[in-house]
Amino acid sequence: MDETTISDTEPSTPRPAWRPDGPFAGGGLGVLRIALSVIVGYLIMAMLVMSTMFLAVQMMDIDAIFEQGFWVSTSRWNTIVVMISLLSAIAGGAVCERIANNRMGIRLLSIVFVVAMIGSLVTVLRSDSEPEPAPRPTTEALAAAAAEADQSPKLYAMIQAGKNAREPGWLKVANPACGFVGALLGSMLARRQTASRQS
Repeated sequence: MDETTISDTEPSTPRPAWRPDGPFAGGGLGVLRIALSVIVGYLIMAMLVMSTMFLAVQMMDIDAIFEQGFWVSTSRWNTIVVMISLLSAIAGGAVCERIANNRMGIRLLSIVFVVAMIGSLVTVLRSDSEPEPAPRPTTEALAAAAAEADQSPKLYAMIQAGKNAREPGWLKVANPACGFVGALLGSMLARRQTASRQS
């Protein structure tokens, strides 16, 4: 008669309830890693947006950024803003995927962008109409005013733009939408790169 070992008869120890399977495996450390991936991914995207926007402003003339006579952004500048948002979100999504090492991180980051997109859409829909754009002085007038204020023309123009310029309603929704799409693309690219290295 075959003897049955103790390990065959004793039931396996169940996993504690506080140690979930899946993306949160590892308990508190797993949750912390996912939270860190969302925070770092978002910060990477935000820093890239701010730095590249600053460089773009420095490289472009004020007339290329705003329409003649009004503090309204040009189509060229709006396109640049959308591209910067999309590319920065791709980088942020890739970083989020690498840190989390599972899809839960990018899902949470995507939720952040969805909430922002819904909030922007509600704000735009609730507004009765787009506010009238403030008149913009000519480049020569801005340069003269900057000299009186003892500031560089570009700095003075940007300060005035911050006070008077209005972001188009569609761009308010497009920015978080680009964040959502870009983050998913970045996550997908990071997963493909990881899979190709492991194969």
